[in-house]
Amino acid sequence: MNPRSTRIARLVPMAAAIGALAVLSTACASPSQEVAQVSQVSSQQSKYKGTELGIPTPIPPVTLTDVNGKPYDLKANAAGKLTLVYFGYTHCPDECPTTMADLASALRLIPADTRAKVQVVFVTTDPDRDTGPVMKAWLGKFDPSFIGLTGTVAQVDNAAKLAATPVEPPKKNPDGSIEVDHGTQVNAFGTDGLAHVVWLSGVAPKDIAHDITLLS
Repeated sequence: MNPRSTRIARLVPMAAAIGALAVLSTACASPSQEVAQVSQVSSQQSKYKGTELGIPTPIPPVTLTDVNGKPYDLKANAAGKLTLVYFGYTHCPDECPTTMADLASALRLIPADTRAKVQVVFVTTDPDRDTGPVMKAWLGKFDPSFIGLTGTVAQVDNAAKLAATPVEPPKKNPDGSIEVDHGTQVNAFGTDGLAHVVWLSGVAPKDIAHDITLLS
């Protein structure tokens, strides 16, 4: 990581035509936030603790590669389950591990029968370094059931765009460090194949658990 780089976390009108909500994290470093006008339900009107989208986002109909090198059809494998999709990378020093830890904590707060209906999917935005074994070991520190997916930079970029999550290809700085820009929201795709809610950075595990119970 470049110590001089800073993270700019902001809501951006990504895929504004469908009212999508997104957060961009530049290099996962220091905090700053700016809110843009996008289609979302006000917190006073919403029953969710996360951010309810005015127009839900469909789950991407894409096939990526799991940690064992096998094809993984994201939409097909999400059928009948609440699928929580996050785009990030294992070398991230803050947002990614914090989010995975928060999701793991939230899942421990819900009943086992509800937990069985939920799956967490982590899609790497740094495919060159995040090999299958690297992702498997890293995700296992949070919850062995978490699913890791990879693909080419183009495949990951396409999946992220379809999920209304902004990402940028990894960039190598002159000092040799790698900078990876990615959205920091968790997209909660329900059993209907639509994300009605996203959790932005900083949402507490108990609030995530609250919403999971409503969505499952």
